[in-house]
Amino acid sequence: METLVRSYVVMTLVLTLYAQYAQSPESRLKIEIQVYNYSGVSAATLQQAERDAARIYGGMDIEISWLYCPFTADQAAQNTACGQPASPTRLTLRLLSNAMAERLPLGGDIFGLALLPVDGGLGMTANVCAGRAREMAEARHVPEGLLLGHLMAHEVGHLLLGSSRHSVKGLMHIPWQGKELQMMSQGAMLFTSGEAERIRAQVLARANSFSSELK
Repeated sequence: METLVRSYVVMTLVLTLYAQYAQSPESRLKIEIQVYNYSGVSAATLQQAERDAARIYGGMDIEISWLYCPFTADQAAQNTACGQPASPTRLTLRLLSNAMAERLPLGGDIFGLALLPVDGGLGMTANVCAGRAREMAEARHVPEGLLLGHLMAHEVGHLLLGSSRHSVKGLMHIPWQGKELQMMSQGAMLFTSGEAERIRAQVLARANSFSSELK
């Protein structure tokens, strides 16, 4: 009996250490997102949006680092992070004003556009119609940051899934009606398990390709 108890304790310790390792920062996949705030989203709203997007990706063990990118040369001189060479795990997210969104080939009920190469290459840039999101949030009485964060996660999802297709449920489903907005408020608007697996595989492949380029 003593041997059995000792074995159980050892096994429990091993499993505990494994779980801690699996959830440790070192084991998480990482991406960077360069944010260009052309719509003038307030700092408080943007922080809430980033928290929600980070929570969604954090549930897949993917950590997001946010980079705030400047518009002018003077601002760029003070913030050189966005001037670093491109990498497969550094994405660009542009928050568009209504005027900018109207210049794109988008219907009035479209809230974003991920730019996906026709040759099957890596998608690197996505647009979110932040002005339209603000108007929808006001009309539907939901926090602007909550809606914006889910839109950001959705468009980045298109880049990492490598597809403009939408699903029948979850974060990649459209349109977003009352049911979807309620799920957002409950923290339940997420990627499906299949999408999560594909996204993790894509981030890992991008990270490995970047590591190979550095060698």
